[in-house]
Amino acid sequence: MGSYFKAILLLIVLVALVTFGIQNNETLKLYYYFGLNSMPIPVYGIAYASILVGIFIGMLVGISTRLSQRKTIKQLQKENRGLKDKVAEPAAKETTEEETAMVEKGAQPDETQEIQNEPEDNEEEKETNL
Repeated sequence: MGSYFKAILLLIVLVALVTFGIQNNETLKLYYYFGLNSMPIPVYGIAYASILVGIFIGMLVGISTRLSQRKTIKQLQKENRGLKDKVAEPAAKETTEEETAMVEKGAQPDETQEIQNEPEDNEEEKETNL
């Protein structure tokens, strides 16, 4: 759907440019400072040249902006990586003695929780048996 819209829009712009050229085909002479003259140029030629120069200047400004943004992005990514490393280091050092002992034994935290919950279950069974 988007490609049809773009094609129709491009066709409308081209028709507008051609009809503008047909309507404004009178020649014009431009006078510069110090008595310099240009050769006769059609009005639509001056308009088209102005449009092209504007597009070119816009592209140059856009490229310079994009390059400066890429530089900023790289700096921020580098800073982000450094901050992630700083956060990861203290977290690794904060392991408690119990956690290191559990890791050495090969036990997982879920197993210890189940072991702690078992005596409570046994007490409930005893109460129901009485």
